[in-house]
Amino acid sequence: FLYSALSSGPRALALLESPTGTGKTLSIICSALQWLLDHRDAAPERANGSGPAAAGGEDDDEPDWMRDFTPLPPKKGVRKKSETHPRRRQGTRKVGGSEKSEGTGENDGEEEFLLDEYESDGEEGTRPHAAGKRPHCGGGGGSSSSESEDEEEEEEATPKVYFTSRTHSQLSQFVRELKRTDFSGKLRTVCLGSRKSLCINMDVQKLGSANRINERCLELQKNKKSSKIKVEGDNKKGHRTKTSCGCPMLRNRSLQKQFRSEVSDHGALDIEDLAQIGRKVGTCPYYGARDMVRSADLVVLPYQSLLLKSARESLGLNLKNSVVIIDEAHNLADSLTSMYNSKVTSSQLRAVLSHLEAYLNRFQNVLGAGNRRYIQTLTVLTRSFLRCLISNEDCSSAVTSLTINKFLFSLDIDNINIVKLCQYLKESNIIHKVKYFFHYISIQSCCV
Repeated sequence: FLYSALSSGPRALALLESPTGTGKTLSIICSALQWLLDHRDAAPERANGSGPAAAGGEDDDEPDWMRDFTPLPPKKGVRKKSETHPRRRQGTRKVGGSEKSEGTGENDGEEEFLLDEYESDGEEGTRPHAAGKRPHCGGGGGSSSSESEDEEEEEEATPKVYFTSRTHSQLSQFVRELKRTDFSGKLRTVCLGSRKSLCINMDVQKLGSANRINERCLELQKNKKSSKIKVEGDNKKGHRTKTSCGCPMLRNRSLQKQFRSEVSDHGALDIEDLAQIGRKVGTCPYYGARDMVRSADLVVLPYQSLLLKSARESLGLNLKNSVVIIDEAHNLADSLTSMYNSKVTSSQLRAVLSHLEAYLNRFQNVLGAGNRRYIQTLTVLTRSFLRCLISNEDCSSAVTSLTINKFLFSLDIDNINIVKLCQYLKESNIIHKVKYFFHYISIQSCCV
């Protein structure tokens, strides 16, 4: 039945139910993956015009002008890695109308907490960062990182089967069943997990909670270590800066390539297997698995990685022309509610407000106009939320449900562009900068 549903065409939907112990997992594997193999085998026939779909296109009654009007798919090209975001200019900061190079001035000891220049003008012409592409860190290993990146860019994205379940144990069970079949050696499989499950950097892993591990991992990638190499010519002197990623598990691109090669040789592997190979090779299995998604045939992943838009963009998941299988789908509603649910307390808002005010007071003469404006907007928004909670503390048992627009109007902050503000939070790294700056000044005050 599942094979027939997949063969019925795009956007087909099938709801299947089977009692426990009836071989449901094995049935899903055999049906979906056999369809994928058959679909791949029929691709050359469709491309050559000998398949039934192509033949039907030749006999179509559409006039020539209508067929010519159909837009062609965009040409694929390798995007230059040197391309920078138009809103973020690194290297200089404006101070009092003049430009000052980084590393000079009164805030030298706190340079790491400063934000890059951020301009909100001309947003129509800007684009978000390419989904699934993280800033690769330079390193050794015999080949340049740019060559490895170009090689990855040229890998062709293919239709895939995405299998998702609620827990890592259910995903591991699926992989074990997959290993029992011939499909394990015929198709390229990659299993995605959280940083908490795959991180092999012990300094990060010992932090314990998933949120702290995620934050530290991202912070390590942004805190790059630089070494200046003096270059002398006949009459000229200069400096060349070599940059490497802050995490030691991401510095060597050749080890990442070795990791992908070993994983491909082993066939289907679960999260524990990936972590073991990562420790053996000495490179990050989390990002190693992410880099393999584009060329994979079968992607095994938890609910959060598939259902959250930000996670899909970060992982580079393209669901178009692919098959999505949701295991234990009766858990879907609760999982979605949990993922998009958020609880904010008055004590949290007070902490955020004090952090923002301390950061703005310290760096207001150094920050650009764009950053100052957005930080002030965040301060206004936080104060409004805090007033709302304080005014309702006496009737805490009351439960009120409001739409977003009505809520904003009730707080008199409907003039704030929430979309732009969220985009700023995502792109500027303001949350981490403010958090670690407040941690820094707390330590400084304790040492006095």
